[in-house]
Amino acid sequence: MRQRGCNVARWTFTTMPHKCQQDGTSCGVLALKFAECILMGGNLDIETTEEGVATRQQIAETLLEETDNLENLCFSCGKEQHDDIHWICCELCDRWFNHSCVQRPPMDKEFRCPACC
Repeated sequence: MRQRGCNVARWTFTTMPHKCQQDGTSCGVLALKFAECILMGGNLDIETTEEGVATRQQIAETLLEETDNLENLCFSCGKEQHDDIHWICCELCDRWFNHSCVQRPPMDKEFRCPACC
């Protein structure tokens, strides 16, 4: 942050009154909803039970609808595919990798990415 010119020394921290998470899976949803409420100037009166499931579904759908097409990007480094770079595809998950990002495995053998090993 300092490299971007942000003076974090002037920041103040506070805990806003809010309902507590009721399960072990909604923390990400609650964090996103809290941020949304703060940015929109609303209160943090967010339901933490049944509504959380619907909110998680809505967030997942929004992320999938708004994501960029990542088909031509290396799953490891995120660089675009070019003709002068060797690429290799995982036999299990069908994700593509820049050959050098996965320690240059033999091209003539079945390749499994680090996540599928």
